[in-house]
Amino acid sequence: MSTTIIIHRGTNQIGGCVTEIKTNNHRIFIDFGEELPGTESDEYGLMIDGLNYKGAKCDGVFFTHYHGDHVGMFGSIQKEVPLYIGECARQIMLTIYEKIENNDAIEILRDGNRIHPLEENKTIQCGDIRVTPFSVDHSAYDAYMFLVETPDMTILHTGDYRNHGYRGGALFDVIDYHIVKYGRRKIDVLITEGTMMNRQMEKVMTEKEMQEKAFNYFRNHKYIFLLCSSTNLDSLWSFYCAAKRNGMGFYGNNYVFKQILNFKKYAGKRSSVLYHFDKVYPVIFDLERMPNSAAQEKIMRGNGFVAVIREGERYQKWIERFSDLDPKIIYSMWEGYLDKNQKGYNQSLSDFLASYDLEQIYKLHTSGHATTECIEKVITKVNPQMAIIPIHTENKMGFLKLNISEELKQIVTYLKDGEELTIYRIHQDLPMQR
Repeated sequence: MSTTIIIHRGTNQIGGCVTEIKTNNHRIFIDFGEELPGTESDEYGLMIDGLNYKGAKCDGVFFTHYHGDHVGMFGSIQKEVPLYIGECARQIMLTIYEKIENNDAIEILRDGNRIHPLEENKTIQCGDIRVTPFSVDHSAYDAYMFLVETPDMTILHTGDYRNHGYRGGALFDVIDYHIVKYGRRKIDVLITEGTMMNRQMEKVMTEKEMQEKAFNYFRNHKYIFLLCSSTNLDSLWSFYCAAKRNGMGFYGNNYVFKQILNFKKYAGKRSSVLYHFDKVYPVIFDLERMPNSAAQEKIMRGNGFVAVIREGERYQKWIERFSDLDPKIIYSMWEGYLDKNQKGYNQSLSDFLASYDLEQIYKLHTSGHATTECIEKVITKVNPQMAIIPIHTENKMGFLKLNISEELKQIVTYLKDGEELTIYRIHQDLPMQR
């Protein structure tokens, strides 16, 4: 018996993730993502007919989270293949596709026969492959790492993760208690993201630290337009809390408002202190059509506000409306979107910010990905026996410079996109937990 791992895409780039794990009789995929803007596509990696690749049946596709570089190709998956994703993640995606009126995607996401919700620590059986999801902290809420058990192999696929968000402190406890069972369960292969490997010297603040910086900034600047992803729950919560502590309202357009309601419904009920968003309001700003907008504007001028925006003429008009109050813009997104040398460069976003004075813009952001120190600790705690496979990285060779044991460095395994890694069991562990 053998287990084969194929990283169809993601061994030398950030995003576009597609991982296949198969036995002699069954196979699953983890993620089925689009490549990031600016990435040079390769014919093999696109795999539009990927789930019928070489004629073998696919028993399920498991999505780590809702970012497009992990789920973006879900619409090309054959109808008979089960799709597994967290329920909050499904609702976030549904709200996105309703906004852009993608009816094909909406139909899939509403199909209860195709979409199956993930539940933390609840195992799903796909033939002779067992998959158990465990919640991780990431800039996308409802994200998971997957413990994959085959008859002869145990694999941990981390997805995207970090330990500096509000829920990140539980990461190592989950690994200790649930995944390696304090060393009693041996993990053969660790597949881990390495997004930050090119930024090893970068100091990353925690979400709590970012909230404090925002809180102090809001003491002196009470009229804020916030450029932040509408699906980045933790950062939205950081700025919301900072605004609330200063007596300021928190606003967004109808789409942002709906996403926050999704987070409040699914994330808020799982915590007594996080993600309750009890004072969030949809922006009106249409005096001709909306009679209540004048009253709303009066409140915003009196109490101060944080309003979530994006680039575009509509939002320039919002900013102009409060120009007499010297409003500030907080940029809380990846710096690469503004860098022409980066693959993810966003010209419209860059042009939007270029129209404002630098003193009007305050950059305040934290990464959604694991620092190198976090990656080191995950590798050491998991202590894989056979292979460490870097994915979601542009610097996989950087794994050899991590502060991990020489024994672990010896099993770092670099795959090319589409290359098969077949591993035969060479040692016997405890029987798989049933």
